[in-house]
Amino acid sequence: MTGIPDGAPVAVVAGRYRLRELVGRGGMGAVWRAGDELLGREVALKQVRLADQPAADIALARERTMREARIAAALHHPHIVSIFDVVLEHDEPWLVLEFLPSRSLGSVLAERGTLPPLEVAAIGADVAGALAAAHAAGIVHRDVKPDNVLLSRPSAAGPVVKLTDFGIAHTAAAPALTATHVVTGTPAYFAPETARGEGTDPRSDVYSLGATLYAAVEGHPPFGVGSSNVLALLARIGRGGAPVPQRAGPLTEVLRHLTADDPAARPTAAQAHDALRAIADGRAPDGFAAVPTATPPAARSLRGLRAGAAVAAALAVAAGVVVAVVVAGPGATPQSTPTTATIADPATADPCSLLDIESVKRFGTTTLDPDNVSFVGCRADIVRPDGGAVGFTVAFENQTEAALIGGGTPSEESGYTVVRFPLAEDTCEHRIRLSDGNTVLVSAVSYDDPPRAADLCAIAEAGQAATLSRLVNRGIGRRQPLGATSPLAGIPACGLLTGPEIASAMADATPPRSRFGDWGCNWNSFTSNESVVVTYYRGYPLGEADGAPADFAGHPGTVLARPGNCWVQFVQRSYTAGGSNRIESVWVTYWGSGSGEELCRTATTLATAAAGRLPPPS
Repeated sequence: MTGIPDGAPVAVVAGRYRLRELVGRGGMGAVWRAGDELLGREVALKQVRLADQPAADIALARERTMREARIAAALHHPHIVSIFDVVLEHDEPWLVLEFLPSRSLGSVLAERGTLPPLEVAAIGADVAGALAAAHAAGIVHRDVKPDNVLLSRPSAAGPVVKLTDFGIAHTAAAPALTATHVVTGTPAYFAPETARGEGTDPRSDVYSLGATLYAAVEGHPPFGVGSSNVLALLARIGRGGAPVPQRAGPLTEVLRHLTADDPAARPTAAQAHDALRAIADGRAPDGFAAVPTATPPAARSLRGLRAGAAVAAALAVAAGVVVAVVVAGPGATPQSTPTTATIADPATADPCSLLDIESVKRFGTTTLDPDNVSFVGCRADIVRPDGGAVGFTVAFENQTEAALIGGGTPSEESGYTVVRFPLAEDTCEHRIRLSDGNTVLVSAVSYDDPPRAADLCAIAEAGQAATLSRLVNRGIGRRQPLGATSPLAGIPACGLLTGPEIASAMADATPPRSRFGDWGCNWNSFTSNESVVVTYYRGYPLGEADGAPADFAGHPGTVLARPGNCWVQFVQRSYTAGGSNRIESVWVTYWGSGSGEELCRTATTLATAAAGRLPPPS
């Protein structure tokens, strides 16, 4: 071959490397297959184009290229692409790399969608081994993602796996090279601490490895790709709480460790290699049975819409909203809770057995109202001396909800992990983790408009201390199964809406995530702040404050447009309790952007579909 390949700037680079074929192209250059005419071997040439960049960035790009050469040249590992040389052609740097006839894991996933867990474990073990070697040399990769994992053509022994592109890697001794307008790395695979701008270290690489393997088995990274709104994606990742993978099989627990919110709770790359290799070989990994519970910021579980009236779910599904983050400091690694109180049957676990009304009476006139709250909780209404109103609630959450919510500052108390969350606008929450993965939520919510939050955390603290004492001394009490009186109790909330119906609201929705007792369900968008929540509630009959009257497949209900969301509720059962009229209702909440009218059109359509799958109201 004597001509210049199509698109090549020259035929021969540095008088030695003859370009033969373009094998890849990116925003900063291209990769070519080339022949080394001096040594008679094939190589890969990575061209870094500087002419297309702003003048202020050229020196930075040149130095990054030279740094990649120095870093990669210091690494010798069978699963790291070797670098042979760096040369200049027309004053632009070219890296001379080992040539591996291969495809990236990213391109394989684009074609196949997902890979089997055992195949992913084998790939992950090799990448983890490469990272372990890099970390041992004091090098952090900082851009582990499917496109930087190369897979050779499969053979009887499986593909050769190699980690490439150390272009934004750094060593402990190297200065940081950044530009103020440049985000280094690929946001969808960032660790939470990286997304929050707190820097990177080897533990961040481990998270990115976990996100890469998560994408290989699930078809997407934990929080989606965020191609339309990178800032919203960074906010979601920074809040933590990676969703539990649904298709990972034997990889599930290892992936949850790799993507733990707390960097100290993640394994090292060497430990990840051993665990992944064990799974690929059909063995159980050692030391990966207890899953660390997620730990960045608070979310609302219950919110008052009117004093002494309905309590509505305001779960932290508004994924695009940036909230204050409280991160556990060094030494605050979550520990597994010893065998203590557990919930054998959600249908009979009694949240009221954990609410001590005496513990909060000093804050005002207090009345217990077990029937005016969600199926999973028990509430006391507090009327302050100045007339302000507070809802104090004890409720249950399952392991999936705990993983989604995350946050706060954990401490070990009386054999339990207690997590305290910062004061939100109108809510203060504490959570007590049970050894079976469930959680007891203790919350105080202001019903005033505007909210009066001065004593909310004091109420939550007093109530949590009493709840913890009851857990230690009495355990969790039992109540009559809800199914004995409630037609909703035996109907899983996730079954009220179909995949196509959710897709009509959100094109890229997560799989349904069931809440405690199957009495609630969440669907979130991977790329926006959209979400759908279905929850079962008990409360007072609907009134003017609940919104405009409407009918949903024969169920009377209301529609209430609010900033950023629309609340729809409809009645399934009317009954009497404590001498007053009550209802059991279904809430369908749609969070998203657009006008209230647009949001409520979507919420109404979803609520009508859900109501049509329920028995007639009684």
